[in-house]
Amino acid sequence: MSNDHIYRLLKLVVWLLGRIPVGVADFCADFLGLLWFKMDKRHRQVTLQNIAHAFGGQMNPLQIEMMAKQAFKNIARIPFEITWSWRLDLEELLSHVTVRGIEHVENAHAKGRGVIVVSCHMGNFEMLLQAIYETGLKGYGVYRRLDFEPLERFTKKVRQRVGVGLIPIIGASNRVDTILSQGGIVGTMLDQSVDWYKGVFVDFFGRPACTNKGLAMIALRTKAPVIPLYTVRKNRKYLIEFLPEIPRVETNDEIKDLEINTQNYSTAIESMVREYPDQYFWVHNRWKTKNSCPWPRTCENN
Repeated sequence: MSNDHIYRLLKLVVWLLGRIPVGVADFCADFLGLLWFKMDKRHRQVTLQNIAHAFGGQMNPLQIEMMAKQAFKNIARIPFEITWSWRLDLEELLSHVTVRGIEHVENAHAKGRGVIVVSCHMGNFEMLLQAIYETGLKGYGVYRRLDFEPLERFTKKVRQRVGVGLIPIIGASNRVDTILSQGGIVGTMLDQSVDWYKGVFVDFFGRPACTNKGLAMIALRTKAPVIPLYTVRKNRKYLIEFLPEIPRVETNDEIKDLEINTQNYSTAIESMVREYPDQYFWVHNRWKTKNSCPWPRTCENN
C-alpha cells in the first residue's frame, strides 16, 4: 500500500474516531490507558520510578501508582482529543481554549528581539500552538519529524491549521535566528533527554538530567527573551498560560552561561510540573543519559 493510500486511510480513521461521543471517547481512552499501564512493563517501571524519585518523600506507593495510571490515561486521551478537535472549525476549537498571560509575550516582544517560548509535554501539549496563534504574532513551532511519512503528513496538517508554521528541529538554528530577527515568536519543548554531546546536565527534580543546550545558545546569541508556557486540561477545556520572562544570565563564560540559563529554563518547567504533576509525561526516561563527569559541571569542561 502506498503512503498516499495509507494517508487517506488514516484520515478516514480520524474522521470516524472524531464522531465518537465525548463521554464514550474518554471512557475508551481511560480503559486503553490502564491496559497500556498493565501490559507495558518497561514504561510502567520508568513512570513509577520517575514519580517516586520526584515525589517519593510526599507520596506513598499507592499514591505513586495512582498518579502513574493517570499519566497513562492522560496520554491515551491525546489521540481521541486530536480526532475530536479535527472536526471543529477554528472558532469552535478556540472556544474550548483559555489563554492567559499574553501580556508577558507582549512585554517581551516590545524589546524588538522576537520571542522564544519554552514548554514541556504536559496536558494535551498538541494544543500549545493555539496559544501562539492567540498572541497575534507570526508564530512557529520547532518539532521533531515523525519517521512514518503518512502520520507525519497528517500531524503536520493538524498542527498548522491555526496558521502557525513548523520548523524541523534538525538544522533549525539559522531559520530560528531569522524569524527572531524579524520579530517572530518561536516555541519549543525542553523536557526530553538528549545525548551528552547535545546538552548540559542540569538539576531536574533533584537529579542530573542532560538537557538540550540549543535553546540557551540561541537565546544568548540573539538576545531574544524566553517565556515559559504550559497547558493543562479539564475534560475538553484547556487552560494555556504564558508565564513571566526568564531573565537571561550572561557571565562572559560561555560554558557557565549555557549551564545557568539551561538550568533556569528547566527550573521553570519543573515548577509547572509540580503544579500539575498528574498531567505530566512521566513515561519518558528523562534521566536516561548519565553524567560521567563531576556534578554539576558538564562534560564539556573536560
